[in-house]
Amino acid sequence: MKNIILIGSGNVATKIGLFLFSNGYKIIQVWSRKITNAKVLSKKINSYPINNLSKIKKADLYIIAVKDDKIEYVVNNIQNKINNVVHTSGSTSINVFGNKFKNFGVFYPLQTFKKGNTLNMKEIPICIEANSENFQKKLMDFASNFSNNINLIDSHQRNIIHLAAVFSCNFTNHMFTISQKLLENSNIDFKILIPLIKKNILENRYDIINMLKEPVDKELRKGMMLPKADASQYITTDEFDNIISKEINLFIIELFK
Repeated sequence: MKNIILIGSGNVATKIGLFLFSNGYKIIQVWSRKITNAKVLSKKINSYPINNLSKIKKADLYIIAVKDDKIEYVVNNIQNKINNVVHTSGSTSINVFGNKFKNFGVFYPLQTFKKGNTLNMKEIPICIEANSENFQKKLMDFASNFSNNINLIDSHQRNIIHLAAVFSCNFTNHMFTISQKLLENSNIDFKILIPLIKKNILENRYDIINMLKEPVDKELRKGMMLPKADASQYITTDEFDNIISKEINLFIIELFK
């Protein structure tokens, strides 16, 4: 599946489009309700902008990357015109396609995206669901070009993952924002809370480490051996702990620099 049509021009569509373009995929068209938005993204990925779904062309795969409440609108306007279509939503069921297409599914990157941020796509979990084994295999092969972390996840599981992600990411950021606004309303610099927040994160870092280590094969950890990324050498459990600790410390530095 090398010829792609992107339906959407926001953060997710932009990140996917840029990655596909930089890896040799042909983005035939970019659709957006606002043609100016479609033009901006199209210019970056050598594509053609449209704002009318009736003008959609043939492609190997159609990726719907729009807001959740707009997915059904898109589906209703492209049914009976295309096959091989996916959406990128974490909270929208595969049933939104309603058997209106021969091949349909979900390609959900578990990450928050902003147009200006640089991300290593290979580290981002991709959740795959499809209406058939054949299309599932095609999506898995396609996803393997994006990430080393691919998961077969059904709609119910994906909804739980999305909810858990909101708690672990969005809620935390929201609480920081509330704290900042409370202080700003009284002309107090948010930096006064940084030592407290740092202390809280650092005190809980071992809980975070243990949580991250849980999926690691217990037998490997019992033997004090964990495979490195290149699978040619090995690291000890203590080294594994140190790696995670460093990542948490880097996160704190980045958050409060």
